[in-house]
Amino acid sequence: MTQVYQRVHIAFERITKAFANAKEQNINNFLQMLETESNKYLQKLNKNDFYGIIRIRKTFNYSARIELYSDNGTRIENPNGALKTTMYMSVLFAISRITTLKREQDYPLIFDAPTSSFGGFKEDTFYNVIDTIDKQCVIVTKDLLNIDKATGQKALDFDTINNLSCSVYRIEKVEPFNDKDLSTIQTVIKQVR
Repeated sequence: MTQVYQRVHIAFERITKAFANAKEQNINNFLQMLETESNKYLQKLNKNDFYGIIRIRKTFNYSARIELYSDNGTRIENPNGALKTTMYMSVLFAISRITTLKREQDYPLIFDAPTSSFGGFKEDTFYNVIDTIDKQCVIVTKDLLNIDKATGQKALDFDTINNLSCSVYRIEKVEPFNDKDLSTIQTVIKQVR
């Protein structure tokens, strides 16, 4: 009888190890897939510029750390604002793509001032990459406004807007309003294109 219990114990121990190994392998496979997809987007978002290589490292507590490396294996400790933003965006786009592929579920991507750390060239690149993503994307930005420095007047940048293939809406505050009373602020949404 003792031998039977011992065999059952050994069998359960092996099954437990197999499950742990399978879980570990699934995590490693997912992180590798995420890294590969992220690097594709990083390259697109930084076209004709330095972009490096995203590495996603598993930490001791089963969380992950996103790091940027140079091709020679050196970790880039302090990437500039635009590169850091595109690194995180790339991971976000990759997660979105993998989720759509694996679960056949889709959800919108919502961005608030995503290109605030970019220059004009990177803004165009960002919008072109967004245009290739087959899902609903909502972007709240001031990028499509020209502001006259002398008068403070805001006008839409139709040169940029006309190069986009997506819908564009303008959200603006109704004037006048009391800048010390939140209840006086109202917004109007108008479709531009």
